[in-house]
Amino acid sequence: MTDSDEEFVTIGVFARASGLTPSALRFYDDCGLLVPTSIDAKSGYRYYTRAQSKRANIIRQLREIGMPLDKVAAALDGDAAAAVEIVDRHVEDLAAHARAAAESAVVIRRLFDEKYCTASVSAAEFASAVRQVSSAAGTSEDFPVLRGVLIEVDGTSVTLTATDRYRLSTHSLVAQSSSGGSWSRIAAVGSLETVTATGTLVLRATDDAMVIDSDGARAEVDLVDGDFPDWRVIMDGLAPTATRVVLHRDLVPLGGGTLRIEAGPHGLTVDGVPVPARVTGTEMTVFFDAAVLHAAVASAVGPDLMFDIAAPDQPMLVRSAVDGALTTLVMPVRG
Repeated sequence: MTDSDEEFVTIGVFARASGLTPSALRFYDDCGLLVPTSIDAKSGYRYYTRAQSKRANIIRQLREIGMPLDKVAAALDGDAAAAVEIVDRHVEDLAAHARAAAESAVVIRRLFDEKYCTASVSAAEFASAVRQVSSAAGTSEDFPVLRGVLIEVDGTSVTLTATDRYRLSTHSLVAQSSSGGSWSRIAAVGSLETVTATGTLVLRATDDAMVIDSDGARAEVDLVDGDFPDWRVIMDGLAPTATRVVLHRDLVPLGGGTLRIEAGPHGLTVDGVPVPARVTGTEMTVFFDAAVLHAAVASAVGPDLMFDIAAPDQPMLVRSAVDGALTTLVMPVRG
């Protein structure tokens, strides 16, 4: 290694040299994929060395071909032969997705004259999003609008959102859309769960209905009347993260009642039981309903989770390194 390789550079300089944005570098640091060589204790500035450029370049190129983070990590951590096999399998998956997109395009071409835009999405991805998000839907008859899933369709995406006031989950899917106006409908959970999970789905709306087409079959979605909460206002109003916890999802203790979570320099404990985790930020004690937290963890994808805690009385953000399109908020309770 040369002296040049060992020279510290700022995150901005390293970003320009590697082709990664500073925000991407911060995320890869948070999930442990590309950790700075040094972090200034006072300023929090991240510093890298040029010796890390090769790893950064590999990450950038793998992400540019759409490889998810868990596979990127597996490719980096394995030997050369294993990495090549991971890349080859990913390219095969891309080719299959391209064929499916070509089939969808045949349908999409017919949709340009409609009042509302239509959206074509992968049936498997839509089914997965429904499973993740619908678990946050309410069950109380006092708030019927919360018993549905808000589906928002625009020119580029389909966003599914559900909340029971204690938990909120939202997931955005990339969509191929026709021309026409954006629209939203509140769909009954049960009618979404019966939609096929294979092939391609085309979501359509009329003034008072919503239908989902798949391979010549049409399913009319049961709608829920009412005004859905403005979840974007909730997300935009989140306080800054004070404490971050990264842990394996299988290590979240089971049980009922109220869970006492303590995080800080000492590590993480849940109801006094130490849990292996990486904790950064200030010391924090926060309480959660066990059933609500477990449901949020169950809806996440991948082995590792990230908890972003702002304050004991503020919602906790649950993220997954594998599926960044899924966002879940969990409300704390009083201890």
